Amino acid sequence: MKSFENKLNKKMKLLWNICSELQTLETPNTEDGWLQMEQLIEREEIKEKYSPVKTRWGQNFQFKPRFVFAFATTFILLLISQPMYMWMTTESIVTKRGEQVSFVLPDESHIKLNADSKLTFRSSFNEKSRLVSLTGEAYFEVKSGTHPFIIQHDDVSIQVVGTKFNVRTIDEEIEVAVNEGIVLVSNEQTGDKSVHLTKGQLISFDKKESPGIPEFIKYDQYPGWIHKKFIFEQENLGVVCKEIERKFNVNIELESDELESITVTGIIDAENLNNVLNTLSSLTNKPYKFDNKRYTFY
Repeated sequence: MKSFENKLNKKMKLLWNICSELQTLETPNTEDGWLQMEQLIEREEIKEKYSPVKTRWGQNFQFKPRFVFAFATTFILLLISQPMYMWMTTESIVTKRGEQVSFVLPDESHIKLNADSKLTFRSSFNEKSRLVSLTGEAYFEVKSGTHPFIIQHDDVSIQVVGTKFNVRTIDEEIEVAVNEGIVLVSNEQTGDKSVHLTKGQLISFDKKESPGIPEFIKYDQYPGWIHKKFIFEQENLGVVCKEIERKFNVNIELESDELESITVTGIIDAENLNNVLNTLSSLTNKPYKFDNKRYTFY
């Protein structure tokens, strides 16, 4: 029995030392920890000799060192699993309608998250990879780093090293616009070659299709939302109204289906809702009214 315990003791100490080499939030003091564990084992061995426990059935039950070893093994495995837990856990930044936030990731990349959007990243971000998941819209100012910066949305992957660009994932449509640097866009679902975007280029495509051919950005202040503007080019009025709803957290209705097909082209100052609605009314030649907590174009 004693030889078995000695062998197990050595294995446990080896496991403890391996644990000390893993990355954790705080480096454990393995020497003190092991000393405490040995003291615990020693106490339990004393209990085994001198302190039998009487059960309710009148039988003596003695603490065995192997029970302590089992407990210690469980403790160490939990400690070892901490880095894995940190790798598996994620953090999310979420915005509601009418809300925009700016924040900095652990790699010092700056992010602006548009309304009604969500950006998720692992707790281990920047240690072995820089992978984020995006739903909605965000503007990225990515700092150069050892690992590529990757934005994932379903099967679509957007990869960069250090650059400034905007990613929009609304419904089935994905748009990537580059203000600085180089961006690589690919779609695993189609399996086609990746598309390179450079400064001043954008690409817009259905997430079930290939990215296609890049176009040149026609406006200096693009994307408009980071400059507090709406930029529309031949956009259906229904889509325009959804953008306004997302920005200001309001409800807008079109009184007839015919209004859906009206197209809007122009730059609208988005500082306040009244200015946006008045400008939109002028561009479409359609009046609007406010009733029962909603705006209606007719």
